[in-house]
Amino acid sequence: MWSYALISLVAVVNAALVKENIHGGECVCTNTAGVNARDAAGTSSHVTEVLASGTCAKINGGILTADGYTWYQLQYAGKLIWVAGNYLDVHDQQSCSGQCPAASRAMACALLEKANAGVLSLARVHPSGVQDNAFAYNNIRDMCNGLKASRSHYSCSTCPTGTPGGTVCLTHDLLAYLTALVSKGHVIVNELAGACHTCGSRHYNGQAVDLHNDARSTEYLQTCTAMHGWGQNEGDHIHCQFYD
Repeated sequence: MWSYALISLVAVVNAALVKENIHGGECVCTNTAGVNARDAAGTSSHVTEVLASGTCAKINGGILTADGYTWYQLQYAGKLIWVAGNYLDVHDQQSCSGQCPAASRAMACALLEKANAGVLSLARVHPSGVQDNAFAYNNIRDMCNGLKASRSHYSCSTCPTGTPGGTVCLTHDLLAYLTALVSKGHVIVNELAGACHTCGSRHYNGQAVDLHNDARSTEYLQTCTAMHGWGQNEGDHIHCQFYD
């Protein structure tokens, strides 16, 4: 039986899926990136979705054991999928409500105010030229409006199978990082949850940002590290990402 683990972040009830404690309608979320969702229980079943970390859905009621895993049938995006319990944690119902945490929404609204005041520049275009709702500006605007941030859905050389699409909550750590930078001066944000990066990029988990590489680049990297993230100078931009 999996052990319980209390986590203080993102309103987690517990981090152990215990078969006898699960019932229909319970909210569960993926605990890692790249989780295969299948059309039936079993590792040989067709993969219909690849879920990002933090993707939440409700248990539909089906629980089966196959190929060494306990599989749970979930209601996701208007259809039924099967996911192995190893990759699921139990969360509260708010996580399945389609809403992001209130604190994250408040930070997004504060950042949107900074953008409207000209202190923060949020890109309204992708380097690829693809038009969608996943521009940095749209991500912050939608979070402020109580929605999740859109992710891009197209392919490129670094993700030939295509980026995930859908939506994600920008994490508290990421928004706090941007807030800290903006408090010290103008910042240009190139990308948040949008564009085409490597397929498993933390951008698609709402945990990464690409900043325009300017005179503050060293500060961006140092602040990223100080706030327990990982940063890298990628030439035309500074990448900073955070972890669960």
